Amino acid sequence: MRSFLFVSGLLLWGACAPTPYKDLRQVAPTEHTGLSDRALSYKPSFDKALYECVVEGKTPLGKKYRLSGLLFLKQFEDGTDRVVFQSQMGNTFFDFGWDHEDQFTVHRIIAQMDKPALIATLRKDFELLLFKNLPEQASGFYTDGNYHYLRFELSKGFVYYLFQNQQMRGIENADEKRKVVVMQLNGTASEAPSLASHIHIAHLRAGFTIRLTKLENENSNDATTE
Repeated sequence: MRSFLFVSGLLLWGACAPTPYKDLRQVAPTEHTGLSDRALSYKPSFDKALYECVVEGKTPLGKKYRLSGLLFLKQFEDGTDRVVFQSQMGNTFFDFGWDHEDQFTVHRIIAQMDKPALIATLRKDFELLLFKNLPEQASGFYTDGNYHYLRFELSKGFVYYLFQNQQMRGIENADEKRKVVVMQLNGTASEAPSLASHIHIAHLRAGFTIRLTKLENENSNDATTE
């Protein structure tokens, strides 16, 4: 009987648990925001960007791990993109690419990371950051009184882009029950779409984080994209 009541209580709590965005209020996209509801308005434009990258997490058995190195992002004139993560010694952890139609390719990846679920997770991270494979227009514009939330529907769940004073402050991927990925962005420009200088990505279900710090020298050719 006690077990039945306990399980029933959990089910009732789950049914009544608040959604993570229940307090958002829908607004018109131009209402005191100066923002657009079109995804391409925010797609960052750059030649190349170099970040110090630290990945930390735990395995399913509880063992901690840490990877560090350089993350190199490159946009080519033909509309293709590359994202390469290398160790400080120049060994490539992964090398991802997108063609001019945003079709994804794994050019190279180490055996330890060559897992379909992990590749899909990392792919989504960079596609959200680079505004790839999103619907042309947002499905809604919201506010909590502090931030404005621009929402796009995904094949699974949705993503909110958070703005404050016309600067992008965060990206949150979620479903109707809970948040999946939370990105904190610092050092984004308001006058033109740009990559943030500091990016912290927390994978709430997968249990790992990615910390990116942009390096001043963005003309480095340390990362190989051939």
